[in-house]
Amino acid sequence: MAPYKLSCEDWKDAAMKLRDRHRSIMDPYTGKFYFVDSEDVASMTSLLDDPRIITWNDDINLCVSDTVWPLVEQRARERGNIRWVADAPIYTVSRDTLVDIKPPDGFQEVPMSADAISHVSENWTFKVSGIDQFTQLLVEREYPTVCFRDPTGALAAYAATQFHNLLGMLHVLPAFRGKKLGSAAMSVLARKTLAEDAVVGVLVSDNNAVSIHMHTKLGFKAVPGSKVNWSLYTCSG
Repeated sequence: MAPYKLSCEDWKDAAMKLRDRHRSIMDPYTGKFYFVDSEDVASMTSLLDDPRIITWNDDINLCVSDTVWPLVEQRARERGNIRWVADAPIYTVSRDTLVDIKPPDGFQEVPMSADAISHVSENWTFKVSGIDQFTQLLVEREYPTVCFRDPTGALAAYAATQFHNLLGMLHVLPAFRGKKLGSAAMSVLARKTLAEDAVVGVLVSDNNAVSIHMHTKLGFKAVPGSKVNWSLYTCSG
């Protein structure tokens, strides 16, 4: 299935459904996004067992609500291994609340390039099989991306907008940390994405105090009740 972007209204509706009676299951690497009623265990089980939706013999990344996580975890462990799990609420920002941060003097902002894509594959915490192809696909489909380069042209920082208007893949190379390039990258990237959509978001784990501080300073606010579980499932063989 080809990747796609939800419209602004669809995205906000998705966030609200996480807060209300519906729960979501998402595989961002294929662009698939589904909803089932949290009370309907049979529907959730059917969705997890439908090979047209989830291919359990591949490495997959799942994002689900706290309510349905136990069922997803059970299914994943029956079929293989869970490499890592993290939980995170959705933080959103709008055009009116975003704080604009520019990179330091001398740093040039350019779209994501081939060397940045290689860095994503090497440095992104939530690695899955095919992450380099996924990042390349974002670039080819013209999703907003940001790279900062220093006066010599060296890559300093980057970030990218993923499916469903979620910002991520932020990374600042060690030699350039402490210059607020992370804040600048997320601010510039959010402004680019907001040129097309009225709201964008990030997923930030509750135990990532540095990221929470940075995003709230930029104007992001947590969506109440939107906490989801991210997990990487790896086929056992």
